[in-house]
Amino acid sequence: MTNINSANTNTLWSSHLTETLYRCGLRHVVISPGSRSTPLTVAFSAHQGIDAIPVLDERSAGFFALGLARQTHKPVALVCTSGTAGANYFPAVIEASEARVPLLVLTADRPPELRDCGAGQTINQIRLYGGFPVFQEEMEIPSPEAQALESMKTGLVHAFSEAFNGPVHLNCPFRDPLPLIEDGSVCPVEIEETFFDDICVSPRLPKPQRKAIQVSTNRGIIICGTDSPENPLTYCEAVAQLSEASGWPVLADGLSSVRNFASLQKRLIITYDTLLRNASLRESLKPDQVIALGPLPTSKELRSWLTEAKGTMYHIHSTGKNLDPTGTVERVLDVAVSEVLSCFKFLQPVDSAYSYEWLNSDSPVRKAFEETFKQPAAQNFEGSVARLLPEVLPNETPIFVASSMPVRDVEYFWPANNKHFRVYASRGANGIDGTLSTALGVAYGNKPSILLTGDLAFLHDSNGLFIRPKFKGHLTVILINNEGGGIFNHLPISQFEPPFEEFFATPQNVDFKPLVKSAGCTYQKLSSISELANHLNPLPQTGIRVIEIESDRKKDSEFRRELFNSINATL
Repeated sequence: MTNINSANTNTLWSSHLTETLYRCGLRHVVISPGSRSTPLTVAFSAHQGIDAIPVLDERSAGFFALGLARQTHKPVALVCTSGTAGANYFPAVIEASEARVPLLVLTADRPPELRDCGAGQTINQIRLYGGFPVFQEEMEIPSPEAQALESMKTGLVHAFSEAFNGPVHLNCPFRDPLPLIEDGSVCPVEIEETFFDDICVSPRLPKPQRKAIQVSTNRGIIICGTDSPENPLTYCEAVAQLSEASGWPVLADGLSSVRNFASLQKRLIITYDTLLRNASLRESLKPDQVIALGPLPTSKELRSWLTEAKGTMYHIHSTGKNLDPTGTVERVLDVAVSEVLSCFKFLQPVDSAYSYEWLNSDSPVRKAFEETFKQPAAQNFEGSVARLLPEVLPNETPIFVASSMPVRDVEYFWPANNKHFRVYASRGANGIDGTLSTALGVAYGNKPSILLTGDLAFLHDSNGLFIRPKFKGHLTVILINNEGGGIFNHLPISQFEPPFEEFFATPQNVDFKPLVKSAGCTYQKLSSISELANHLNPLPQTGIRVIEIESDRKKDSEFRRELFNSINATL
């Protein structure tokens, strides 16, 4: 017999909602405190099969759920009270929409009669997130009637199915009483198990492509972007098969699984950003056709080059939408990566001179990076952390990379390896927003994990630390403190002072130790990057640890420029 609380209409309805979502496959819900959401909170916290995680700050809660959903590839629910609480989810909902992360947002609300009349903690929550959810509706006022419960169940199954395609918003109005008060509104009933037997979740599947596209050129490239696939081995094997069938080189972002399953690829290119800074190669390497898998890589050089080259692009993207900023897409193919090969017929499947030019250009740049990072001058360069991590971390470590300079250093310097790391980042819409909370979601209940972040990204989301009492697993935060936004030193505005230092670099003179300690987390400060290797293998099994390393962002910026210029001169 299913455990249904029938103290009043709200508890009966919320118990049905919770059990229905559990039968759909929901296993995690992130709850922020509030009064109007009491029936949902009571039902979720009482359910033995759902992990209910309390997070005080709704903004942190939203990003934590986002990270957890990215890790599990399954919908994670969010629950909050009425008013502006739900508005604090908005940045995470936007990122989930852009990156197609499965979130199920349940915002409690006052009933219609208490709206637009000055009632406290009430705003218009209908379509609160605009056009960003893939599905949204307002639930009916709870009713104990069997027909109403059946209708609610049907709607929830549909909403949960839609959540696999991105964020879903369900607005949930409640009348009093909110807590577990018996009010005589519900007759004692026993819910038959058969009530839930017809639940069948049907996520939208990629559309099959019926006719293979004939490809006659051998001047083609395969681009692997920032996707974090649920099964990276299957993904990388499919990429290898596509490369073998075409003879085309594979350009893999630093966030791509392909770099961490490198032995599968015979034509792997990882230094494309550096190569495309050379005017001669930028011209000679222009492709006729491009197959891009998922979101494009971070590299500005690559994106601008694709725009200039005007090669025909076939974009493999689960949304089925044209999300190409280069303006070169011929067709968007809504297929799984494992099915991509069947979409094309390559008429010249050989290693061509074009393919060899890529490989012969990539190899010396890899060697140049290897020699550079052996030199003493590189030991205090913040980019060397991205080089060091794959060498020292345990196999299969989950790694979250913050935006701005960390994600770019990973793209520039992350070496090809066979250690099967799972690398994540938020590249849909957010810059540094929600970095720490998202990383904690990735690490929750997972293998011991790493966050590579700068100081501004960490400070912007430092509330995330206060999840520690309920956190399961381990996260080590590698905090590169260069006292400001290092990315801005690479932009033209850096040449204008004022206002550059105060309003763009925004230096922060923060003592991180008391901040970290106040949340009950572990703190260490290293005197040099070279010490880091001694603290990363093995990783702790539990808790949150912050390792701070200071660097000089102006010197680091100059180091990058000199490195790229010196390599460019040799090509």
